[in-house]
Amino acid sequence: MVDKITFLETLHSVQEIVKASPEPLTKEEIRGYFQDMELSKEQQEMVYQFLLTPPKEKAKTEKEKAEKEKAENTHFQMYLREISAVPSLTKEQQNILYQRLLAGEESVTEAISGQWLKKIIHIAEEYATADVFLEDLVQEGNISLLLAMRQLVGKGSEYGMEGAQTLEAAQQKRLENRLEELVREGMQQYREDLQGEADSENTILARVSLVYEARKALAEENGTDPTIQELCAYTRIPPEEIADILTLHEKARKKP
Repeated sequence: MVDKITFLETLHSVQEIVKASPEPLTKEEIRGYFQDMELSKEQQEMVYQFLLTPPKEKAKTEKEKAEKEKAENTHFQMYLREISAVPSLTKEQQNILYQRLLAGEESVTEAISGQWLKKIIHIAEEYATADVFLEDLVQEGNISLLLAMRQLVGKGSEYGMEGAQTLEAAQQKRLENRLEELVREGMQQYREDLQGEADSENTILARVSLVYEARKALAEENGTDPTIQELCAYTRIPPEEIADILTLHEKARKKP
């Protein structure tokens, strides 16, 4: 398993080398910097693409990404049109489906899901942000609903159903509230995981960049390469972490 911090720091270091190198690095040279990491072929290709793609090509890649997102949005619009055609059931009809689910019929989960499609979109709209897309939240909500319903299969006694008893309106409301609660929990967890991952990577890159910039500034000011203690005082980053970053940076500068 690749250590994310080491990978990002190495990637940053090699990126600086690529910028400063008068000649483009070869794939073999780049591979040498990551030789201690067990990168898959797909990961290696991603590294090559990131480091070897010229600025104009990167702009083209960003354009292609935007077009891809537009295409995905088109698919989502088609999905919205499709679910708008799903007929709505009455409360009584839904009640029967819930009763069958609680009685142990897992096969009714698809029919119940159909009645939740529009509601899940409305819930997802509350959690969507610029970085957390609505369509991804909808997908997460649908999965959370399915998992929640599986928890209810055969659980009629928990909702007042004993034998042939029907599901009372109040109990149906409690059941629906529980399903919505689990859908919301799934979306919230997805959003937190996504944002937490982005924040973590940004923090790592920011700290590495800070050390590099501090080293450059102090070297220009004093005329000599700063010590770890000087960098620590300048950046307020623990000396152990600074030592790791500098060691990795020096290692990246040496060709394999």
